[in-house]
Amino acid sequence: MKRYILILYVLLASSLMSAQVTFQFNDGIYNESLKSYVERNVSSLLSEINKAEANHHQLNLTNIDIDDVAASGLKSLWTNINFRCEWNKNVQPCLKDFTGYEIRQIPVEMKPIDNTYKGEIHKELTISFNKKGVITGVRTAIDNNSYRAILEGGKSNIDLRMRREILNFVENFRSYYVEKNIDALEHIFSEDALIITGRVIKTLGKSNVDGVSQKVKEKVIFSKQNKSQYINNLKKMFTTNEFINVDFSEIELMRHGSNPNIYGVRLRQKWNGQRYNGNQYSDDGYVFLLWDFQEEGNPKIHVRTWMPRRANHTNDDFSPEDFFIPNR
Repeated sequence: MKRYILILYVLLASSLMSAQVTFQFNDGIYNESLKSYVERNVSSLLSEINKAEANHHQLNLTNIDIDDVAASGLKSLWTNINFRCEWNKNVQPCLKDFTGYEIRQIPVEMKPIDNTYKGEIHKELTISFNKKGVITGVRTAIDNNSYRAILEGGKSNIDLRMRREILNFVENFRSYYVEKNIDALEHIFSEDALIITGRVIKTLGKSNVDGVSQKVKEKVIFSKQNKSQYINNLKKMFTTNEFINVDFSEIELMRHGSNPNIYGVRLRQKWNGQRYNGNQYSDDGYVFLLWDFQEEGNPKIHVRTWMPRRANHTNDDFSPEDFFIPNR
């Protein structure tokens, strides 16, 4: 009996050790007390994530200093799909944003419970925290190629701090769909937001004199929604879908020519969802977002457009100048 108890103890100890994850800063934060506090807090969070995944149970965030909004978002994400931190020891710099701080590039492995998940298996976690060390956001990051392209700037005349800030909110925006966070989506769209959705209608050309049909012609039909209509449709979608997975890539930033607070974001969106009745839906298209950053830390989306991805079409080129936003 003692031998079996010893074996059980060793297995339990081994399981607990494998769940322990540590985090340390290597640069970017110079307040030693804040640095130590956040390192302990983030280590506890990552360890709890691995422990919950290993034991197939819900996250217990009782002993982690995380605000209610971030905790609710993380738990919603966890309901959709579990994941685990791939490295037992993580070392990353601290990044400063408009309202607090950010940690990026924590490798995680998505652990779907069935074969319905169609997203990337290996992703990276981004964690935000405030000046008191409280965790204010936990989300999966966009792919590395998109991240580097945004920070390098390309042809953009947007400074590095603003590019990082836009990236932060774009990642949050994507996470709101995955978390089915209707309150956050309702907050981030301005009251006068315009939502435009494009559909491609295909028609056959008239037959020529030899009776041979001309090639298929494509025509784009646009439909418009206001904020209330869009949010109500999202509520229905969130209610009927068991999970939603959204990935952004090919992200391009643009600054409005005459309004310095207005920025355009053009990106490719892949959407996969499964309803509770088992039916699956997916689409692949290009999204354009018109953001107003006049109020730091509280941007608003004035315009969202979506067009399906088409052969021989890179995207449908909306730009900030296509929409009139009065200066306030």
